[in-house]
Amino acid sequence: MSSALATADSGIEPVRVAVESRDLISAAGVTHLLKTSPRVRVVQDRSDAHVLLALVNELCAQQAARLRACGSSKIVVIAARVHDLTPSIAAQAGLAVPLRRADVNAERLVKLLLGGHTVLQERSPVLNDRDLQLLRLLADGATVAEVAARLFCSERTVKYALHQLLERFGLRNRVHAVAWALRSGLL
Repeated sequence: MSSALATADSGIEPVRVAVESRDLISAAGVTHLLKTSPRVRVVQDRSDAHVLLALVNELCAQQAARLRACGSSKIVVIAARVHDLTPSIAAQAGLAVPLRRADVNAERLVKLLLGGHTVLQERSPVLNDRDLQLLRLLADGATVAEVAARLFCSERTVKYALHQLLERFGLRNRVHAVAWALRSGLL
């Protein structure tokens, strides 16, 4: 008996998945991949979907927040590039860690969409040592000049590192960065 008939006979309703992507070719490829499974049905309307499958090049903080705000109860993200900070960006928005597009195959994707867990690669640190030192010193109330002296670099380097940290995570200022690090359990 075919698997489509087995699913229909067992009375299990397929999981409805809406695919979101700015890249129409990637969306078409994933849609084709999903249509091979009788346990998944691709739908056009997000409000009719159980799961939103978002295909992105690289997950940024603004994009993660937008996905979280869309109202879907389950959101699965596939990213072309996953870097050290991606898990933290996803966690801050309440999303699961995105899968790398290169690691996706039909079986893994269907299992994830149905609620199973995939085997994640070993995760690299969310922040590098210099970022953590910077945040710890700021949390202790150090000024930019004091941070520069303790990290053996210029004030301009400290300001640039702080700027980069704020940009990567979509944070507004030093206070927001320290509060975010504390809430995330990084400090």
